[in-house]
Amino acid sequence: MVIRRVTLAIVTTLALGATGVISGTATAATGGGGGGSGQFQNPKPVSAASPCTNDPGVSGTEIKVGAILPQSGPSAASFADSENGMKARFDLANSSGELGSRKITFTAADDAGDPARNVTAAQKLVEQDNVFGIVENSLAADASAKYLNQKGIPVTGWHLGLASFGTYRNMFGWRNSFPPDAGKNTFTTLNLDFLKSRGATKVALVGASSGNSAIFVDQIDKQIKLAGGKGMKVVYHTDSVALDQRDFTAEAQKIKDSGADTVVTGMDFLQDTALSAAITQANYKVKITLFPAAEDIRILHLPGIEGAYFGTEVIPFELNPPAAAAYKAQMQKEGKFADGEVPYIGWLSADTFIEGLKAAGVSCPTRKAFITKLRAEKGWTGHGAFNPVDFAKAFGKPLYCVYFVQVQNAAFVPQFDGKPFCATRAVNGNKVTPLTATQIQNA
Repeated sequence: MVIRRVTLAIVTTLALGATGVISGTATAATGGGGGGSGQFQNPKPVSAASPCTNDPGVSGTEIKVGAILPQSGPSAASFADSENGMKARFDLANSSGELGSRKITFTAADDAGDPARNVTAAQKLVEQDNVFGIVENSLAADASAKYLNQKGIPVTGWHLGLASFGTYRNMFGWRNSFPPDAGKNTFTTLNLDFLKSRGATKVALVGASSGNSAIFVDQIDKQIKLAGGKGMKVVYHTDSVALDQRDFTAEAQKIKDSGADTVVTGMDFLQDTALSAAITQANYKVKITLFPAAEDIRILHLPGIEGAYFGTEVIPFELNPPAAAAYKAQMQKEGKFADGEVPYIGWLSADTFIEGLKAAGVSCPTRKAFITKLRAEKGWTGHGAFNPVDFAKAFGKPLYCVYFVQVQNAAFVPQFDGKPFCATRAVNGNKVTPLTATQIQNA
């Protein structure tokens, strides 16, 4: 599994417990929505319901779509920028006539990353705003998941290591799902395998007090104890960092005292960069730093970032995948910041929603058809953002492969020749078993 999150202007991703299946090479990203010019047009033909009865949120000219994300609160810095990516993707659909005579009307609701507010936001969007479906990028998504499932509301978004994306079939991670136990006992040795490949021996783990962050660093601790062998051990482990903590002087000193040569975090990027700055201030140098995500040029010159590794579920920008080119062109057209992964995640979440509408049939989209037909879709790539995914086979599975980049000379450099790096073993409870190439490809 992988994860991702010092200045207030800096945003990057948080995928606490990130996972998902990527196979093949970085340049082989095709399928699903296709690539190249016109890649966002010509929806797949699907027989329309006859007679057509519009679901809530759909009229002859409009499809209402809601979004839930933290626009305020401690996690807003890691997620709020995804709204710009969502808007840009829906704007492109509207301007190109991608959904025929209908245009998307977009309404965002702020849940501040709080479970109670997440439920309220979902209820308002469904019962008052009458949205057809929801795009969600929030750590609190589990809170409203059962309600949205009972209402039959299609949801696309970022799984963020949350159990709901592997529990309810109406919820689609833009790339992959997640185990229904939120990865407490079901995961892979992906991070362990990566750390071994870099020569890690003494590992410090730093996680936030939120559930998926704590689970993520606990997973790595367990991976090392079960499969790390004699050459690697955990020398420091905390998962009690408050979400709004910004001073890491104490943690940096403890890492220094532990003699760690490796630091792995499960926090958002504001906290990750603050920790790196504190370690630098403590005049301590670790060999390996692994953060949960990357691709934001504004972090490249911050203290402690040079040499750091980041895991990402998408083909890195530096490899010029077609989805990133389309994303950047539209974001620049709208005057929005484009060189960051958080708004890109918003774009991909919205792109997946549009794919669901196409799968349902643009002439008469229904919620049931959206959920049923998108779940059955094979070969989805987000228009070339990642290697093909089968939504049915990936459901409820951990992440098997990701891309890694390293900061070298203040630039993100793809590792492993730009190819995805995959786990070698699966973990279920205390049982560790080898993964086959077929298992990885079909997850």
